[in-house]
Amino acid sequence: MRTRIRSFLILTICLSVSALAACQPAPRIQSEGDLTLQITQIDTSAFPLVDVYISVLDRAGEPQLINTNKLQLLENGQPINPQSIRGAGEVGQLTTLLLMDNSGSMNFAGKMDSAKAAAKRFLDQMRSGDQTGVITFNTEVETVQEITQERSALEAAIEGIRTSGDTAMFDALVEATRTLNPLPGRKAVIVLTDGMDNQSQATAENVLSGIGFGGLSISTVGFGDPPPEGEEVDVYEGIDEPTLRYIAQNAGGIYGYADDEAELASLYDRIRRSLQSEVVISYVTPLPLRDGVQRALAVVLADSYSGEGGRSLTSFNPGGLVPEVAQPASWGVFALILATLLILLCIPLLIQVIGSSSARKKKKVRIKLKD
Repeated sequence: MRTRIRSFLILTICLSVSALAACQPAPRIQSEGDLTLQITQIDTSAFPLVDVYISVLDRAGEPQLINTNKLQLLENGQPINPQSIRGAGEVGQLTTLLLMDNSGSMNFAGKMDSAKAAAKRFLDQMRSGDQTGVITFNTEVETVQEITQERSALEAAIEGIRTSGDTAMFDALVEATRTLNPLPGRKAVIVLTDGMDNQSQATAENVLSGIGFGGLSISTVGFGDPPPEGEEVDVYEGIDEPTLRYIAQNAGGIYGYADDEAELASLYDRIRRSLQSEVVISYVTPLPLRDGVQRALAVVLADSYSGEGGRSLTSFNPGGLVPEVAQPASWGVFALILATLLILLCIPLLIQVIGSSSARKKKKVRIKLKD
C-alpha cells in the first residue's frame, strides 16, 4: 500500500512540474514610444523550433502593422542569429473559441441579445481558413458548436443560446484550453461574462497552468457594471475586473469592459483585428534540448535611426517529464539506476513483511502436557 502511495505521489509531482512548465508567465512590457509590443503566444510543440506570436498596439489599444525587419529577438539576452529565423510575417490560420456567459443575469437589459449580435459580427470578419467554436457556461459548461469553418452552423449555435443558472467561468476556460491545446497554429479564447464566478470547481491558476506547450491567448470581456472603486464585488452582481485582468495579462490577451451593444461590438472587433494583425517569428533555439530549464525571451522593436520603441519580455520552458541531456547514459547505467529505484520502492514492503512475521512469532503459544 505504501509503495503504491509513494509511486502515485512521484507521478503526481512529475505531472505537476510538467504542467507548471507549460504555463507562460505574464509578459513584461516596456514601451519607449507610442507603440506597445506584447508576446501573445509561444509555441514549443515542434521544439527546438519555436514560434513566437507578437502583437503591436498604439496608445489607444488599436492594433498596428509594423515592418518585421525592425523586430529583434533575444533568448537569454543573446540575439538570435538571423539565419536561425525561418519566417517572420503574417499569422496563418486563426482558431478561436468564443466563450459566452449564459447565466440568468444575462437575460436582463437585453444583454444576451447584445452578446449574440456582437458574436455574429465577429464571425462576419473571419478570413478564409479561420475556424471558430462556441462554448456557453452557466452552472454547467456546454460546447454548443465544435470548432468549424462553417459560419452558418456557428450563427445557428449562437442564436440558440438560452439563459439560466449561475456562473462557472473557470470551468469553461479549462474546457477551452483542453480543446485548443492539441491544435496547431495561433489559438485564442475570447470569454464574455457579466458577473463573478460562483460555481466553478477550477480556479484562475488552474486555467493558466493548463495551457499546453503549443500556447494560446485568452482575452476577457466584462459586460455589465463593475463595482465602484474601493468596494468589493457582489457575488451575484457586478464584474470581477481584477480577475478578468489577471487572466488576460497572464495569457497574452486583452481585457476590455463594455456596458452596451455598441461598445461590446467595438471591443470584439478590436480583439479580432489585433489577432489578425499579429506577427509570428519562427526560430531554431540555440539550446535544442528539452532540459526543463527556463529560457528568457525578449522581442524588441528598434532601428538604427529611431532607437528602441518598445520590448516585451517573458520566458518559456521546453519541459519534458524526463529532461534530455547532451550525452545520454549507456543502457547499462540506465538498468542499474532502474534496479536501484525498484529496490528502494520494495524496501517498505520488505520491512512490513518482516515485521508481520516477527509479530506472529511473538504471539506463538506453547502447550506443555502434564504427566
